[in-house]
Formats: sequence, C-alpha cells, structure tokens
Amino acid sequence: MIYFDNNSTTRVFESTVEAMLPFLTQQFANPSSALAHMNGIARRLETDKGRLARILGGDSGQQFIITSGATESNNLALTGTVRASRGRRQLVVSNIEHPSVLETCEQLSADGCRITRVPVDRRGVIEIRSLLSALSPDTLLVSVMLANNETGVIQPVQTLAEAVKKHDPAILVHTDATQAVGKIAIDLSSNYRDIDLLSLSAHKFHGPKSTGALFVRDPDLLAPLLYGGGQQQGLRAGTENPASVVGMVAALTDVVDKASRLADLVTLRNEIESRMIRMYDGAFVLGALAERLPNTVNICLPGMDAEDLVDRMAVAEIAISAGSACSYGARKPSYVALAHGLNYDDAKSCIRISFSVESTLEEVEAFLRVFSEIMAVEGKQAVRGLETS
Repeated sequence: MIYFDNNSTTRVFESTVEAMLPFLTQQFANPSSALAHMNGIARRLETDKGRLARILGGDSGQQFIITSGATESNNLALTGTVRASRGRRQLVVSNIEHPSVLETCEQLSADGCRITRVPVDRRGVIEIRSLLSALSPDTLLVSVMLANNETGVIQPVQTLAEAVKKHDPAILVHTDATQAVGKIAIDLSSNYRDIDLLSLSAHKFHGPKSTGALFVRDPDLLAPLLYGGGQQQGLRAGTENPASVVGMVAALTDVVDKASRLADLVTLRNEIESRMIRMYDGAFVLGALAERLPNTVNICLPGMDAEDLVDRMAVAEIAISAGSACSYGARKPSYVALAHGLNYDDAKSCIRISFSVESTLEEVEAFLRVFSEIMAVEGKQAVRGLETS
C-alpha cells in the first residue's frame, strides 16, 4: 500500500512500540499507586512529560495535560477557559478550524457564549486587521490553528498573538497545533512565546492513537472537564496511561531527530503538484501562495468528483483523502475549500495528499502512474507530465 493520508493518521514507529511495551506488560501498575512510585513508573511519567516540555520549549512537564488526543485538548482549552472565566464570554476563532473547535464553539454558543468567526483570505491566511476588528472588551479567548489539516497553510500565529496581547493582555490565545507538531519548529519560549494554550495529538507524528496533550501556560486559566481523582493538578481526572505518554514522547523525539527529511518532503510536494498540474488541465493548488507545511498537498481538479477519485485510488491500494478524513462519505464540499472562495463544484474536486518522513519519490511515481491511468479512462488525460521532470 502507498499511504499518502498522513494528516489523517500515521504509522506507529517500531521504536515507539518497543518503548511502550514494558509499560503494558511489566510495569503496568496504576501510576497513582504506591507500587508505581516505588518501582519508578510515576517517575518515568514525569520524566517523559519533562522531555515533551523540552522538545516544545515549555518551562515544565507540569504545563502539559495528557489527554486522549487533540479533540479532547481543544474541548478542554475552549470549554475549560470559559468555565474558569469570571465574566468574559466572547470567543474569536477562524472559519477554517477543525470541527473539534467549531463544534465546541457551537455548544458554548448554546450555553450563552458569543462566537465570532474570522474569515481567511484567498490564500487561506487570517489577516491581523480582520482579527483585531473582531475583538471586544468581552473577548475571553482567540483560537487560531497553527496549520490547516486540509491545505497545510500555516497561520502567522505568533504575530497574531502579539497583536492580540498588545490590544488586550487579558485575552487568552489558543492554537490547535495538531498538524504542525513535528513538521515545523515550535518553541513555546521563543517563536510561540505568547501562546497560552496549545493542542497536539500523538497519532499525527507516528505515536499511539488516543493520546495527546494540552499545553497550559498558567493552570489558573483552566477549569477541568472531568472530575474524580485529582490527577494532573486536578485539571484532567482519570488514571494516566504511562505507555501512551512514553510512546508519544518517543515518537516525537524520533520525528524531531529526522528533521532533515522535511526538505525531502518539500521536494516530494513540489514534484507531485507540478506534475499533476501538467497532467490535468485546470488543476490548481489550494493555499499555493501561502506558507505551508512541507508534507501537505491540496490540489483541486475541476470537473472531478474528489471522493470518487479517493475511492478509485483506494482500490489501487493508494490512500489519499478528500478534505479532512473526518468528513469522508459526506459527499459535500469542504468548508475549508469554500472559505478560500471556491465555488461549490470546484470545492468538491479537491483532494488532499499528505506525506510522512517515510514517504519516497518511488511512491510518488507510482501514484502518478495510477492517476494517469484513471484520467485516461475518464478521457481527461492530457498526454503530458507523466515523464519525470
């Protein structure tokens, strides 16, 4: 199988499994128990949270609340700050956020919060003026994703955060960094020093599923969603899973160590984009004029049904997606594509191809051959571009 759906999920590294295994079969005691404290399980849990902090530039492992993934982290960030607030009730978000942010906002709106959605421009980027114009004395939190899961477009989050803090230092800034962690440099003490809350998910960087974290710069900013146990400074009750934490940190360490591969991913991204544009008349890349993740391609093929192409590629054992994997089967255009100004039909024609550090040029060539064959059957093949550029 050729797997080009890594923004959906990634393969767990063998080294990650090896790191996790002892905490599933040997050192399996409840980390809150006396035995766990005596045989080092609790200490290892804190050590690895400290390693996570060092990788991402946090001050302490205590700033990272371990969750079941970015969906829970986003829910905790938004709902937790509302619960902790004594008065402010406006949340400002971009209109291309992940559903775990947008749907949480819908629920908070039903509970009395005021939600303001800020549009992106045709590049897929939020403009500072648009964001600042949405702020008010009632603004509690601004949430802008660091990199979009469908297009890979990177938002100028630190610049936005600086502007927000200059406007009103009491406004909190959250970023959903799920797609960005392990793909771009993130230092919460430097290039993202004004971020108050940051969400991440291990399965996006070759770690285990159902494991993630929420960075919380100041624990007083947050109230818990779960009660009963008092774990993690009382911010997330429930028995912690040392194996998952060890796996997440091991995977992120490996990915960071492979950072030199990111330049290769840019080469793969550029190769597949340029060749597909030559092969399919009218094809264009969504977000092409903005800074993007090195691994993500969102290419629109006017006249093509994206989900049909995804299904036909799957038959050929090639995994891609049409927009977010969360929306597969919806048979409707991506709201992210529509937010870029595309019409309904063009938005339905966009496919997402997402690489990992394990992707190769040989896989790109195999994908292009299958794509060429499908286009020939459809009668849409322009007899150009299959040859290596």
